[in-house]
Amino acid sequence: MSLFDDDDGIPADRVRRAMPAFTVLLGTLLMALPIPLAFGAMPSLALLFVIIWSSLQPRLMPVWGAFLLGLFADLVSGLPLGIWALLFPVAAISVRLADARAEGHSLVIDWLFTGLLVLGAHVLAWQFLGFTGSAAPSGPLLAQAVITILAYPLAATIAARVQRRIIEPGF
Repeated sequence: MSLFDDDDGIPADRVRRAMPAFTVLLGTLLMALPIPLAFGAMPSLALLFVIIWSSLQPRLMPVWGAFLLGLFADLVSGLPLGIWALLFPVAAISVRLADARAEGHSLVIDWLFTGLLVLGAHVLAWQFLGFTGSAAPSGPLLAQAVITILAYPLAATIAARVQRRIIEPGF
């Protein structure tokens, strides 16, 4: 008997397959909460989880799913529609291309690669904001990128635990 098997008609397999998307949605909602932080910026948890799940379980984070999750992130964050909807799938594709060329994973290599992706995504988001006439100062976006990079080990640990305890038992 699985944690999610019940008589409600929701198969445990569907719940397991939805967990990566659920963690991205939860990360998006956490970023939107008015949480007072000492350093003034919240890490881009949704982007981190898209990157992590694209590496851990690429079949559960398809590119089209990253696009839809990006649309949700755009709507929740109030950014012009399409910024995260473009950057989430680009990140997912980049991870797939890197995984196809690299042998194995280590925390340091994954962290450095994620750092490059996060920094690139934030620079592109800043540029796209400028194109839409919603120019933002680069300082806060770069601070958020640095905080996001520093949050990678915590997000990777959360995703690994979700994978071990919820996703893997059914696969």
